Amino acid sequence: MNQSARIVCSVLLVFGLVLPFLGKPVHVDDANFLALAEGAARDPWRPHAFELNWLGKTERAFDVLSNPPGIAWWLAPVRNGPEWVMHAWMLPWLALALFGIVRLARAFQVESVRALLVLGTSPVLVLAGQALTPDLPLFACALAGLGGFLTAERGAWRWALLAGAAVLFRYSGLCFVPLVLLAGFERRRFVHATAVVIPALALALHDLSAYGEVHALAMVGFQSVSNTPELLFRKLVAALAMLGGACMLPVLVWRRPAWLAALAGAALGLGASLYSHHTPAQMIPTILCTAAGTVAFVALRGRASTDGFLALWFLGGLVFLLTLQFMATRYWLPFLPAVALAALRRHPSPAKTAVAVALSAVLALGMSIDDFAFASAYKRAAHELTPRGPATFAGHWGWQYYLERAGWKPLEARASELELLAVAKAPWPQHPAKSLCLEAAGGLVLPDRFFGPRVHTAHGAANFHAWSVSGEPILETYAPWTLSDEPYDQILLLRRCAEER
Repeated sequence: MNQSARIVCSVLLVFGLVLPFLGKPVHVDDANFLALAEGAARDPWRPHAFELNWLGKTERAFDVLSNPPGIAWWLAPVRNGPEWVMHAWMLPWLALALFGIVRLARAFQVESVRALLVLGTSPVLVLAGQALTPDLPLFACALAGLGGFLTAERGAWRWALLAGAAVLFRYSGLCFVPLVLLAGFERRRFVHATAVVIPALALALHDLSAYGEVHALAMVGFQSVSNTPELLFRKLVAALAMLGGACMLPVLVWRRPAWLAALAGAALGLGASLYSHHTPAQMIPTILCTAAGTVAFVALRGRASTDGFLALWFLGGLVFLLTLQFMATRYWLPFLPAVALAALRRHPSPAKTAVAVALSAVLALGMSIDDFAFASAYKRAAHELTPRGPATFAGHWGWQYYLERAGWKPLEARASELELLAVAKAPWPQHPAKSLCLEAAGGLVLPDRFFGPRVHTAHGAANFHAWSVSGEPILETYAPWTLSDEPYDQILLLRRCAEER
């Protein structure tokens, strides 16, 4: 089989891991970006000008949604379509991302097929390909732009411009500005490389015109509330666990020196689990994932200038992640290629590569099945409750999306009265005012019938989507997945007390 045919087969494999989930219900942060898309449809120039209920308080989206408007503009045409249409609308970004992987592989002298398989089967990319979030467009612009800039014989400025466009989707795209400028300096293309700053400047000018202030700067204060030493430690451990547990498994870079890195990571995981008061069973996935995550650093021990560039890309990304308000596995996506390419530059054996890809693909499939079932559970619950409304609900994610479409209203913390309240515990519910008198009126259980990995579990202390699980008290987590058979959630129905009716 020639190289072109192998590339096509690799691309088909990646799409094969995504396409079965085109009908995935709106899930987790999808709901926020669809709300932003609705804002863009109403006022394309000011997508952040609308208001939304944020943990019980209706606020301007500009103040609480810490993402640029790119995804809103992209999703606006399909925001009211069926789920499969919205997900299909995102597939061009997956194609562009895979193109970028091929170009980057060429730039760093890595076999294209191996790069496609290693990165394309990573659970974090597979799940990003099933989401309506800006992570995939960010990844696609950054990789295609940087890869094109490094390999283009002419028109390099166009590729720099594309890399800069990543900032239109997530502000982590700003991390690629210095990378492209450095690459331009090293390759004597610095003037061409300066095109990378154009999208960021254009976005800043847009914000000043539309809102009177730059959104990225406004979000600095919003994101910097969690930079105490304790929380920085928690974010570091969560970042390592998410990297090793759901981004790049340690198989590809495992060699003798990795034992020391694994032991150091295990010690960090143990310390974090003790700090978060985990049970012994909850400690196991955290310790294993942090051990796996630190092994990735072994791949960065290179001497060539290109290895230094990859290390700068990866470590700069890690520093950026530690400045954010919280950690989520998908935040690793734009920085994952650096460590993957560094590992592939060390020429792992075909057998080791095959094992790494097979395990990654199986894990990605299992996590996708569970996340699909997780999203579907909330959609079914919302549809089951719809005939009892419209009433009031507490909780975000797809739960909020489907109930709002049925005419239900999100709970406001200042609300003084209501008739019926449906509370979903896992998706960070709004809390009712203490003055409200409410009594139980039944509920629903959302069971888990899948035997595979769980991407969100309180009993197992794991969460792919964030670094904690909603509860009273909130459960701190690190690992992106584990095994558990607890229900996805329990919906609690409350009504106004009889003496007040």
